[in-house]
Amino acid sequence: MLAAVVGIAGAVAALESYRASDALLVAHTLPVPGAALDPATAYGLRFRTVVVREPLGPAPAWQVSGSRRRWAIVVHAMGAPRAEGLPVLPVLHGLGITALVISYRNDPDAPRSPDGLTHLGADEWHDLDAAVGYAAAHGARRVVLIGYSMGGAMVCDFLRRSPRATLVSAAVLDAPVLEWRRPLAMAASGAGLPQPLLAPAEAIVSLRTGVDLADEDQLAHAGRLRVPIVVLHGTADHVVPLADSRALRSALPGEVRLVEFPGAGHVDSWRSDPARYDAAVRGFLRAHVLGVGRAL
Repeated sequence: MLAAVVGIAGAVAALESYRASDALLVAHTLPVPGAALDPATAYGLRFRTVVVREPLGPAPAWQVSGSRRRWAIVVHAMGAPRAEGLPVLPVLHGLGITALVISYRNDPDAPRSPDGLTHLGADEWHDLDAAVGYAAAHGARRVVLIGYSMGGAMVCDFLRRSPRATLVSAAVLDAPVLEWRRPLAMAASGAGLPQPLLAPAEAIVSLRTGVDLADEDQLAHAGRLRVPIVVLHGTADHVVPLADSRALRSALPGEVRLVEFPGAGHVDSWRSDPARYDAAVRGFLRAHVLGVGRAL
């Protein structure tokens, strides 16, 4: 059992070790060496830092203003910086959509949870809920949610559980965690956990965090994700299986569009082909948020 504890700790650490800053190292987004990445340094976009009152306390967010009525809430991955959401901002700005790039519990500049542990989106979605409430209080009438990796799990939890989900007109998911057993198994294998100890390790995750992994299976509850969704996913993702995104498309063929990026790793689709990625997101948002044209 000790091996299971050590193994699953390594698995979660492996999932948390992803850092999205590498995805920003593209010539046209490189800031001055040593500069902090934000909408201004990355893209010259005017922004302000606002405070979202989340359940555990105040958390900062970047706001790039556009339409008062149409907003996008951008949610980074577990362990990734807020700057992970920067590449989508030029598309949102070009469409006149106000963007709110949020932080959430256990981020360096956000409130710490009582146990200091990630709850795999099962509790973190409440912080997204507070951000949607902030947008609504500032004039939003239509909201699009954009989530990366575990941020995608948070988006799905929000859509399933929040009364504010009626404000959401569409969602953009980049390599989303749609269930945790396969990502944990992949990470545990990479951390050296023997296969027979995987089931006890999953039980330890649930015991430590209070998270019901079955309830966090978004594929089992796909019918409750009642908005148009575009999923962007690399074919070489070794953190979150592409098979899960394909399964979501199969479960909701009329609502989910999947755009695959050959050879791209985890949350690496934009870097692999920025023009194609931007075109897919732009076309989807024009169709489902602005009501102009058709999704590409």
